Amino acid sequence: MPQNTDKNKRLVSLFLLGAVFFNFPLLSLFNHKSYVLGFPILYLYIFSLWLLMIVLMIVITTRGNSPDNQRLSAEKAP
Repeated sequence: MPQNTDKNKRLVSLFLLGAVFFNFPLLSLFNHKSYVLGFPILYLYIFSLWLLMIVLMIVITTRGNSPDNQRLSAEKAP
């Protein structure tokens, strides 16, 4: 079974990006007593970034890079 190295590289890059964004220096930038729509800014930063990371993981893992997906899309083309 061949490994998809591009997908693995993207997932590792996403992990490293998440490690940077969820680390101390950036978290301290949003640690203030100000609110947006009744929610603290820090909570909004954490949960919106968390949602973005999940969506990006879904996009990376379901992206049609595999030869099977390319073959299926070629068969559907007129």
